[in-house]
This record gives sequence, structure tokens and C-alpha cells, in this order.
Amino acid sequence: MDTGSVAAADILDLRSALEFLASIPGQLATTRQPVDAHAELAAIYKRVGAGTPLAPPTRTGPALLFENVTGYGIPVVAGILASRERTALLMGSTIERLPFDLLDALNHTCAPVTVANAPCQEVVIRPPFDLRRLIPAPTHTLHDAGPYINMGLVRACDPETGASDVTIHRLCMQGPDTLSIYFVPGRHIDQFRAKAERLGQPLPVSISIGLDPAIYLAACFESPTVPLGFDELTVAGGLRHRPVELVDCVTVAAQAIARAEIVIEGEILPGVRIREDSQTLTGYSMPEFAGSMGVAQPELPVIRVTAVTHR
Repeated sequence: MDTGSVAAADILDLRSALEFLASIPGQLATTRQPVDAHAELAAIYKRVGAGTPLAPPTRTGPALLFENVTGYGIPVVAGILASRERTALLMGSTIERLPFDLLDALNHTCAPVTVANAPCQEVVIRPPFDLRRLIPAPTHTLHDAGPYINMGLVRACDPETGASDVTIHRLCMQGPDTLSIYFVPGRHIDQFRAKAERLGQPLPVSISIGLDPAIYLAACFESPTVPLGFDELTVAGGLRHRPVELVDCVTVAAQAIARAEIVIEGEILPGVRIREDSQTLTGYSMPEFAGSMGVAQPELPVIRVTAVTHR
């Protein structure tokens, strides 16, 4: 297939991924019509391309770039990895070959490198701020507990060994500088958090938003495939045959993805918990990947946000 001047091997970040998809008919659509991040944006994409397991009417369609999100200067893109075909294209692979490419990347890892200057820190915003006014995080239904960051890559280090991990967790905006974070039992960063809490220490974290899709795929490797302390970014490096670039955060002792569009810096506070639906009391969190509505958790760890940086 002719993809013009952009190839999958050229993808470094979300911007180059979008440029690549734009060169392939039917893989990316763009709208400049005003859209509300509260329930409307998700409802539109449900009909455009969300696909299964959502209930009809829906279909597998293109990724969709919303360029005009009401009240924000930041666009939102949905559906980058919503189809197996598009995911394979972004990896320079095919639907049939992609699982084997992932296994090959796991067996031929490439460690990340740290850079001094990063695109994600071109703009640095320090407190006071209100996350809910800075970042157009969507709500998906009228029952959601609040605006959610759904594809934020959380990175933290084991406070005892220094081993690092990246994973995707649901993050609800609970206040101007507060997020709740939900960990499925056994997740590696939750084990780091528990260790820090036993020591009476906060756990520094970064949340990188808007990334090379290879990083999201690599982050899905979990135990028993990879052990505690295994850095999934090495798999992303294996997929792209080059290292992922990291940068030191500006306010906490953590590192973030250097080519992210947005980075939230903060720390998980020891001994502090919040009810997930404390703002709405609906009993729900947000729609789950299986198509059902998630139940709000009664007590979740809290992230205090110390800075937001972006391109």
C-alpha cells in the first residue's frame, strides 16, 4: 500500500503517527466542528468508529481527530488503536504477523535513553492550576464519576530497588490538582505504591499522554509474561528498533516520555484515599473495555499533581 512520504518506521510520536494515518485512505478523519468533551465527544466517536464491544449503532471506522473541543486549546484524537488493521499498519505489520512481531520485540528489547531537552517540556505549568480547565479529558456517559484520562501512561520506580514500570490506569480528575488512580490487584506500580506507603513516603509518578502507539502496545505486557521490575519501554524500543527517549521531570523524581504531547507530574500520597465517584455519587466510574459500565471504587489512592508540561 502506498503511504506517501511517511512510513511506519518513521513514527516517533503521536504527531508522526497521525501524519502516517492521514496518508492512508480511511484511517483518519478530522472535524473542526465544536464538540463538548462532556459525553458528546465519546457519543460521536461511538457512531464513527468505536466498533465492538459497544452496542449498536456502531462500526469499525477511522480514528477521529477533534480539532475544536469547546473551552480548550488542545485537540483530542480517538480510536488510534480501535482496529486491528490500523494497529498493525502503525507497527509496519499485518494483522496476522503482529502477535509474532510483539513476541520478537519482547525477545529483542532495546533500553530507553535519557535526553536533556524534550518536546514535552516546551511549556511548563506550575501550581496554581485547574487540571479540569487545562486538559480536555472526556466523560463518556452522564453517569461517569468525572472526566477521565484513559490513555495516560503512568511511570514510576520501585522505592527499594529502583526498577521502573509503565502501565495504563484509569485516572479520574477529582479536583484542581488531584487525581484518583485505580489499580487492578497485582499491578506492578501498585506494588511500588504499597512499598512507598509502608515507608511513609509518596511515590513520584509521571503520566505521559499522546504517545507513539508502539509504547501503548508495549505497556500492555504484564505478569506472568514479564516479571516485577521489567521495563516495558524496552519492548517499545524493540518494536521500533530504537530506544524510547525519556526526560527527567521538572518537579518530582520521576521520568516521562520525552515526545509525549502532555505530561502530568505528581506523587501518590501515602495513606490518602478518595471515593472514586465523590463528585457525582452515581455509583459508577466509566465504561469498561468490555462494554459494561464500571463500578465506582470506594477507596482509591490519590495523586497530587505538581506540574503539567506540554508541547
